[in-house]
Amino acid sequence: MKFKYLEESTTSGQLFPSRFAYKYLERGMKIVGWLRPAKNSTYYWIYTIYGVTVVTILNIYLPIALFGTYFVDFERFTPSEFLTSVQIAFNCACLALKVFVLLPQIKCFERAKEMLDVIDKRCVRHEDRVEVHRCVVLCNYVFMVYQCLYSSYATLTYLSSAFMGSPPWGFYLPFVDYRDGPRSLWVAATLEYMISSPGIFCDQLLDLYPVIFGILLRTHLKLLIERVERLRTDDQESADQSHEELVNCIKDHKLLLEFCDVFRSVISRCIFAQFLVIGLGLGMSMLNLLFFSNLWTGLATSVFIVILMIQTFPFCYICELIDNDCNKLTLAIFHSNWLDADKRYKSTLVYFLHQTQQSINFLAGGIFAISMKTNIEMAKLAFTVVTFVKQMNILEKLVKN
Repeated sequence: MKFKYLEESTTSGQLFPSRFAYKYLERGMKIVGWLRPAKNSTYYWIYTIYGVTVVTILNIYLPIALFGTYFVDFERFTPSEFLTSVQIAFNCACLALKVFVLLPQIKCFERAKEMLDVIDKRCVRHEDRVEVHRCVVLCNYVFMVYQCLYSSYATLTYLSSAFMGSPPWGFYLPFVDYRDGPRSLWVAATLEYMISSPGIFCDQLLDLYPVIFGILLRTHLKLLIERVERLRTDDQESADQSHEELVNCIKDHKLLLEFCDVFRSVISRCIFAQFLVIGLGLGMSMLNLLFFSNLWTGLATSVFIVILMIQTFPFCYICELIDNDCNKLTLAIFHSNWLDADKRYKSTLVYFLHQTQQSINFLAGGIFAISMKTNIEMAKLAFTVVTFVKQMNILEKLVKN
């Protein structure tokens, strides 16, 4: 079954391991040529050429096609067409940067899956494995939600613009002039749709992997907290067994920190790049929606605004929850059953408590914390953009021209 990784309970009773949370994401990465097969594979060089072609189109041709038309054919833009083009131009530049950040470290996904396999070995209870299974299903559901939103934006922009008599994003297409007639218009619009769809899909993958990472981390933090709460609650357990279980919890915590370090640098730079453009993108989209859009182009712009928000908001919100989970872990350690434990157990517990004092946090570009506060501050730039444009009477000049 194609969507078996969305099943709450499989027909065979199989419970998915944590690594399956990346199933649909990995399939997407294979489609765009990011995950090459082994070098001894028959299709290695064919796939490598395909991957290089896709990356070249996304990182070289797509920015040239978008920004080139501003120099070659700027006078043909209507205000709505110009804002529709500009709002995605910022994202296009950000996409190129995020691709260059991720691709050299693409093997981090394989390292992360290997670490998840080790972490899963501690989930010995059936309830823990069920919790992991639900986490995997949730991650794959999130992928499908992102897929629907990003695909809807591309399709709505393509159809609404074409039916209104203009190309979707105004790419520079040297061999096709959409003004030559309806046929040329649909050829140009379809070419733009075919060129932009892989870029939009890649943007989806780049925005999604931090969210999946965050959901997995939260699930295993929750399971670790439950294991800490069960320490020394079994009357049949010896002192050595209790100490060993505590040491295992410390090892689990260390593994989760290492799991964070696998993605930390990539997420830091990608989210930083996204923060830089979210305010400008939202500002241009709001101007387009409020002053120049009709029903169908307004619907496409509204979906684009939602996409801009989910590029940063979900992971920022998850980071807040992770910080809260870290505090819960510290409290769980302190309130665990340690009062009548031996000196060795208490010493180990104090060490564990000390290690959990520092919360798991992420910095965007190593400068500011990835949090809801930062996300809101960056989104506020949209209102600054709208205010600036209105104060400078740029809207009136666009309408007159």
